Amino acid sequence: MELVERAATGVVTMHARARSEGADCPHCGSASGRVHGRCMRRLADAGVGGASVVIELLVRRFTCLAQLHQEIVALGFAGRIQTVQRYLRLLKAATAAPPVRGPAPRPRRIVRWIMTDPGNLTDEAADLKEIRTSCPELDAVTHHVRDFTAMMRDLTGDQLPAWMDRILADDLPALHSLVNGLSRDIDAATAGLSTPWSSGHASQDRRQSRIT
Repeated sequence: MELVERAATGVVTMHARARSEGADCPHCGSASGRVHGRCMRRLADAGVGGASVVIELLVRRFTCLAQLHQEIVALGFAGRIQTVQRYLRLLKAATAAPPVRGPAPRPRRIVRWIMTDPGNLTDEAADLKEIRTSCPELDAVTHHVRDFTAMMRDLTGDQLPAWMDRILADDLPALHSLVNGLSRDIDAATAGLSTPWSSGHASQDRRQSRIT
C-alpha cells in the first residue's frame, strides 16, 4: 500500500502495487521473473465507515521464455531459445517502463509551499522544484511571489514598478489583475512597501489618542 486518498465525494482510493518478484507460467509451470509489462487494475472493495472504497492496483506481467519460444517456433522461427533470450534483454533495455509517480499534490498544498520561506522547506523543496521544472508558468509565479515577499521584508517599495513590469511581461492573467489594482494607487502601494507602519499600528495610535 503506497497511498490512501479520500475524495470530496467520500470515495476512498487506495493506491497499491504487487510485491511479487516473479510468477509461475500457467502453461508450462516454469517460474519467470522477466517483466513483460505493467498494468493498472481498478478494483471495488467493501465499504469502510459508509464510504465507497476503490483499490488501484499496479501489477506486473511476466514473460515465460519457454512458452514464448514454443509459440514463435510454431510460427516458423528456427532459432534457439538463447536467441529469444538475448532479444528479450535488448527489448527490455529499450522499452524500460518509466518510474510510476504518485498523485500530484493538491493546489492548496502547492500554494503553501510557494508562500513558505524556502529556508523552511524540508522534504517539500524537492517536490516544489520538480513541479516548477515541469510548469514554466508556476515557476514564474513562484519567482514573482518571492520577489514581492522580499520587497515587504526589506522595505524596498521603490522596486514595485519594476516588479509590476516583469509580471505584465509574463502570460499570467491572474497576476495582471493584481497589477492593475496596484496601479490605481501606485503611490500608496509604494509607501506601504517602504515603511514599517501598517494600518494596524495607525488604528492603534488613533485609539490611544482618543483615550488621552
